[in-house]
Amino acid sequence: MHGYIARWLRIMGYDTLYLRNMDDDEAIRIASEGRILITSDAELARYAETRGVKVFVIKGLSEKEALETLVKKFNLAFREDFSRCTVCNGELESIGLEEAGSILGFTPKGVNAFWKCKSCGKVYWRGSHWKNISRQILRLVDNEPAGKTV
Repeated sequence: MHGYIARWLRIMGYDTLYLRNMDDDEAIRIASEGRILITSDAELARYAETRGVKVFVIKGLSEKEALETLVKKFNLAFREDFSRCTVCNGELESIGLEEAGSILGFTPKGVNAFWKCKSCGKVYWRGSHWKNISRQILRLVDNEPAGKTV
């Protein structure tokens, strides 16, 4: 569930870490660096709050409910600059058609803009799937105009 939320926050353009198998003190240390700790662990949430960390508890919520509540609570918006890798949270950089084609082994028809993750090398483009993702996110953020930033 947390991975689902991390992925959608990255799609929305937010720097999002997904901390798996980490002890509580380390998670709190990382979150205390200006991040919001999202957890389903009520005990961890209480402990983090005593350390001054912003916490969002998602226990008992479906993936969709958790994401909708998170967006509303923190007034999140859709950043269409498409700046984060959904896999590793790395920053994306614009690449040319030739480089994209050589990495992918094909060139999607009608696409002329590509991005590559600086960390893991995954290549992205705005194909038909992007329209569906955009629609879902715009519904999630109450149809805020695209491009609005936090």
